[in-house]
Amino acid sequence: MIWSALLLLLGVLAYGAAGARLHEGSQHADGALKSRSWWIGTVLQAAGFGFTLLARRTLPLLIVQACSAAGLGVTAVLQHVSGARRLGRREALALVALLVGLALLGTATIPGPAVAIRPAHLWLLAGCVAVTTAALAVRLPPVVLGMASGLGFSFGAIGARLVIGDAAHPLWIFWQLPLNTWIAGGFTGLGIVLGQVHLTRGLARSEATPVLAPMYLMETVVPTIVGLALLQELPRPHTELLAALGLAITVAGAIQLLHTRQGGRPTPAPSQVIR
Repeated sequence: MIWSALLLLLGVLAYGAAGARLHEGSQHADGALKSRSWWIGTVLQAAGFGFTLLARRTLPLLIVQACSAAGLGVTAVLQHVSGARRLGRREALALVALLVGLALLGTATIPGPAVAIRPAHLWLLAGCVAVTTAALAVRLPPVVLGMASGLGFSFGAIGARLVIGDAAHPLWIFWQLPLNTWIAGGFTGLGIVLGQVHLTRGLARSEATPVLAPMYLMETVVPTIVGLALLQELPRPHTELLAALGLAITVAGAIQLLHTRQGGRPTPAPSQVIR
C-alpha cells in the first residue's frame, strides 16, 4: 500500500510537470509532432502513466483517477513558485478543495487486486474503442473532443487496472498470460492513443478549459462507475457518502483550476495519458 501510494504520487508529479509543455506544443504552427515541447510533455506523460500503472496493482480506479486530477494542482504550484503564474484566492481555494477531496477518497478506499478479466469487461472496452474511433471521422466541437479524449483515457485506465491488478497472472511472466489479458492490454494501448489524438485535436483549435474540463470529468467519473459496477471496487462500509463527496469536491477543484487566466490567455493545464 505504501509503495503504491508513493508510485501514485510520482505519477501525479510527472503529469503536473507535463502540462505546460503539452499545451504549448499542441498549438505549434507546424503541428504538434514537430514541436519539441509536445514531445517533452508526452515523455513526461508516459512517465506518469508508468508510475500510475504500477500503483494500480493494489489501488482501485476511484482513488487513482481522482489523484491524477491533482496534476492540475501540481502545475499551478510549480508555476506559482517559478513566478510564471500567481495564484489568486479562487485558485488557492481550489487547491484546498483538491486536498480535501483526495483525503476523503483516501479514507474510503480499500486497496487490493483487481477482479479476474471477464468477457463483459472486454465487450465494454470494445464498445469504447468503437465510439472513440468513429469520432475520428467527424469534426467535433472542443467540448465533445474533450469528452472523446476522456472516454479514451477512461477505458485505457480500466484496461490497465484489469491487466496490472490481476494477481493470478503477473505481467512479467508474459508467456503464461491468458488471451483475455492480451486483449485487455491491447485495448489499454488503444485508449492511450485515441485519448491523446482527441486531446491534441481539441487543444489545437481551442483554449484549454472547454477541452480539459469535460476530459477530466469523463476520465474521473466513468472509471469510478465501472469500478463500482463491474470491478467490485466498493468503498469501505459506511463511507459511501464520503467517497461521493470526495469525488465531487476533487472534480470541482480541478475544473476551477482550469478557469485560471493569465494575461488574457489560457493557462496551460496538464493533459494525461492514462489517469
